Amino acid sequence: MSQEEKSSGALRGAGEAHAGGSGAALDATGAPVGSGATAAADAGDPTAATAPRRARRKWPIVVGVVAAVLVVAGAGFWVWHEQPSFCNAVCHEPMDAYVEGYYDDPSQMAYVHQLTDTTCLQCHEPKLDEQIGEALVWVRGDFALGEDGKLATVGVRADTSMCATADCHDLGEVVAATENWGGEEGVNPHDSHQGYGLDCSSCHTAHGQSYMYCNTCHDYEVPEGWAAPVRSQAAGDAR
Repeated sequence: MSQEEKSSGALRGAGEAHAGGSGAALDATGAPVGSGATAAADAGDPTAATAPRRARRKWPIVVGVVAAVLVVAGAGFWVWHEQPSFCNAVCHEPMDAYVEGYYDDPSQMAYVHQLTDTTCLQCHEPKLDEQIGEALVWVRGDFALGEDGKLATVGVRADTSMCATADCHDLGEVVAATENWGGEEGVNPHDSHQGYGLDCSSCHTAHGQSYMYCNTCHDYEVPEGWAAPVRSQAAGDAR
């Protein structure tokens, strides 16, 4: 063995002994891992910091995708919330009877409104406090139903402030359309008693059989499918 090989072996043995004594691992160059030499080598490696940088670049993309999904889902829910099908999809009881009539019962005014693409919320304006109250009542089951499956009591009355609006009915046009109603001169059910405690819903029922309230006193022809009140003899004589 030459003198040069002996010197190289001695140096290598000393390095291994030093590394073994300190418990440090050696890299490919013979220097302990984490030493300045290794750090200098890593600094020259362009792939050393690539993974952290890529992770940092992905976060904005992930956040953007999640935000976009939430916006689309929220918009879709809001559109569905305005459809009649939403009402009984969430609250089967008592809303099934109302929604079924809206779609399938030609005798109801709700069905007529459905034909003109009028939705529930165009008449029943959603108010947050009312909706919260209704949700609590539904959760508690604190409501009474009639034999027809509809609410026994309701708090909605259809009057001119609800029905005769710019987006719905023009009261002037309604009055003009029913002048000399039923062929009787001077008879107009939408004009003569307005302002005397009669609302649209005194006769017209959106989710049930309409009622010929006029015949409480008068004896007019009852429209097909409407109910007529039972009049007393005194009321009949007053005509």
